[in-house]
Amino acid sequence: MRFKKLFFTAFSITVLTSTLNAQNYNTSLGVRLGYDSGLTLKYFFAPENAAEFILSVSPRYFQLTGMYEYQQFVPGSSDLSWIVGVGAHLGAIHYEKEKYKTDLLLGVDLMAGLEYSIARTPYTVGLDWKPSFNFTNSYNDYWLNGFALSLRYTLY
Repeated sequence: MRFKKLFFTAFSITVLTSTLNAQNYNTSLGVRLGYDSGLTLKYFFAPENAAEFILSVSPRYFQLTGMYEYQQFVPGSSDLSWIVGVGAHLGAIHYEKEKYKTDLLLGVDLMAGLEYSIARTPYTVGLDWKPSFNFTNSYNDYWLNGFALSLRYTLY
């Protein structure tokens, strides 16, 4: 909890004091908070096409997700864009602690969301829904829980 307060304080101070322009970027790195929390890296390989990689780690599981995303500005806005995407994930989940059971996570992911580039700063804020479906086991509670907030720093 203390790390979250420190992170949000540092983020707020940087946003208020930075004068960089982040409306157009190629690569960004940040954190994803919510379901599938972890690190996120987004890279635009064409003006409206991006690849996003999410590394999620917790005491119960780890997962690497790769997504193809199509991103367009909302009409009339140069800061707010909508995103749709599709991808896949690979990882492992540990359950039934007393029996030491672990299962492979392998499946597909969908994504729909919004991303806002904060004017005159190198930051973006995204809100998305990323439902998933696992092929290798019955662990499929992502449909209702897939919402997350992403905070990213644009590298260039």
